[in-house]
Amino acid sequence: MELYGFKVKVVFFVCNDEVLAYGWHYEKKKAIKHLEKILEFHELENGEIKSSVQLENWLKTEIKGVVERGLSFKLPPEVHYKNRLVYENIIKIPKGSTMTYAQIAKISGIKYTELLITLMRNPFQVLIPCHRLLTNKGSLMGFYPLGKEVKRRLLEVEKKINP
Repeated sequence: MELYGFKVKVVFFVCNDEVLAYGWHYEKKKAIKHLEKILEFHELENGEIKSSVQLENWLKTEIKGVVERGLSFKLPPEVHYKNRLVYENIIKIPKGSTMTYAQIAKISGIKYTELLITLMRNPFQVLIPCHRLLTNKGSLMGFYPLGKEVKRRLLEVEKKINP
């Protein structure tokens, strides 16, 4: 799938026809490994890992809504994601705005290091717009597993920073 000029492989974790998480990378094997880490972190078990054009189209539509239209993604309500409050707080950051990692850690009531691990296991990257997080100095920090350039591109699309 193409994500604003980047070709990525995406694998989805689906239960009862609902996407509960996805992982991506530039290589399919690494996308699967990324998803497995997400599933382990959140203790998600009852479902199956899938790839399909239909699921990719769903994701493209959802990403376009968040990044281009500023819509807020809704986490599946019945699923217990570890540190769910972190994700809920990030979802509240409006398109074109940013917050710092430290601010999100503080309002979520978790340690900074735990926040970073939670972000690396984000079950819905971009839909939970962790690309809107910056360091205290206002600089970009990593965007696991796709890298800072993808994060920069997402912020450019949102008109937050210049291309």
